[in-house]
Amino acid sequence: MAPKQVKSFPSVPLKDELDIVIPTIRSLDFLEVWRPFFEPYHLIIVQDGDPTKVIKVPDGFDYDLYNRNDINRILGPKASCISFKDGGCRCFGFLVSKKKYIYTVDDDCF
Repeated sequence: MAPKQVKSFPSVPLKDELDIVIPTIRSLDFLEVWRPFFEPYHLIIVQDGDPTKVIKVPDGFDYDLYNRNDINRILGPKASCISFKDGGCRCFGFLVSKKKYIYTVDDDCF
């Protein structure tokens, strides 16, 4: 697999200080509408619901995608503190972010 290419966005505010956390249960096609705003930033996508469902992220975004299996593996016995089926899974995105600021948006924001 070829390495992921990341575009250079030299004049983007907070480029290296902001992650965008998105909890999702559905298609991420909505990201196309937000592309001019979100593409320069790193996305942390937390899949809610069935971890076997394939979530497709549109090309061109820099992202990490986590599901319940990842949360269980990373947090072990403490994984139950991350609720699911209520958008609370975004808390895991807050936990794994290494940035100073976090912006969060739901997967149905148009």
